[in-house]
Amino acid sequence: MVAYVWQSVIKMAETEFDMKFKSLRDIHKEGTLRDSPLEFIRQAAQDEEINNPQKLLQGAGRTRRLLPGRMYMMRYKPQNMNTLPYWDMFPVFFCIHAGKNYFTGLNLHYLEPILRAELMNAFYPFVMAPGAQGEQIQQTLRTRLMERVQYSFMKRRRSMRSFKPCWKKYRYENVQGSYLYVPPVAWDAVMMMPLQRFRKTGINRVWRDSRKIRLGQKP
Repeated sequence: MVAYVWQSVIKMAETEFDMKFKSLRDIHKEGTLRDSPLEFIRQAAQDEEINNPQKLLQGAGRTRRLLPGRMYMMRYKPQNMNTLPYWDMFPVFFCIHAGKNYFTGLNLHYLEPILRAELMNAFYPFVMAPGAQGEQIQQTLRTRLMERVQYSFMKRRRSMRSFKPCWKKYRYENVQGSYLYVPPVAWDAVMMMPLQRFRKTGINRVWRDSRKIRLGQKP
């Protein structure tokens, strides 16, 4: 199914680099994303099918159920879009809190790739058992993620300051269609794929503003 095309992308990375896919925290320790499997994934994702958010959302993995601590993708059209400076039509996000009329989440598209890696490098040790790989990641996160990923928890940690520009509030009524569940084993690949579709501005302005926000400055 199209929705799980990222599994093929992970497989390509394994073949290309003669290695099992590694977590962002391990790759980040090695230095830079350049020439890494994640950069390879971003380049491979230029393929029209892989890089088509609408096609992904029409494939397998769709759900109407939104649970905190899980990663999803969705199509979103804000009610106040005319007054917003910009917004992302296809957020890829961690659901943090699911309320009655709205939910909050971390939309990783607001960060440039290297800052996504830094955030996840700080994030993983608190929600994943050391050395977890493959399906072990999913088993670990199921028991540890929901109780740790909270606004106050991240706000207290300088290493997680990049969460600030990602923190978004979404209304259920503005979600168009179903959510697409992203399994933990595919997080690293999906979050690096160029699936963002910002409206009213370009990606360079979004990332420039986010760099300021993470430092406590006005964009």
